[in-house]
Amino acid sequence: MEKIVCPTCRKDMGEHDEWQSYLCLEKFVKVATNPVAYGSVRKIVCPMCKKDMSEHNQEQTTECLNKFIKQVTGKSS
Repeated sequence: MEKIVCPTCRKDMGEHDEWQSYLCLEKFVKVATNPVAYGSVRKIVCPMCKKDMSEHNQEQTTECLNKFIKQVTGKSS
């Protein structure tokens, strides 16, 4: 089974409790969907396609975010 690396804190998502997962996902969604406001934040690599999130257009961002959230929430259930 593949390890899921948290794009926010770079730790294994398996090490996160439910609250930490929520906080990291919330921050990841904020940064990924509003790159202008969070431009000074360090580069975030997409956990799904391994590209820099700033290279994504809105459609790609939405698609990758949805896949990642499904993967993470599916693992914890």
